[in-house]
Amino acid sequence: MDALSEGQVTLNIQGIEEKELMRGIQKLSNRLTTGLIVAALTVGAAMLMRIDTKWKLVGYPGIAIICFLTAAFAGVWLILNSVTRDLPQRRRRR
Repeated sequence: MDALSEGQVTLNIQGIEEKELMRGIQKLSNRLTTGLIVAALTVGAAMLMRIDTKWKLVGYPGIAIICFLTAAFAGVWLILNSVTRDLPQRRRRR
């Protein structure tokens, strides 16, 4: 309070890096969107499993198996992409 009354108050403000913030938000939104698409493929494939079709793979409807495989590959890609691209950035900041 003494410094305030004498007019010797200093204020330090550190700004955020807008480019880093936008990159982080964009990365988060891309991963969220990809995760939602993978989830939709999985749920859609599960619903397609109940439909009897002539074309079957491994005893199950072919289109459902293709959707499951696509969702599985996309999920693995999302995990690998997250792990491989995030770790180098964490190391650089330290």
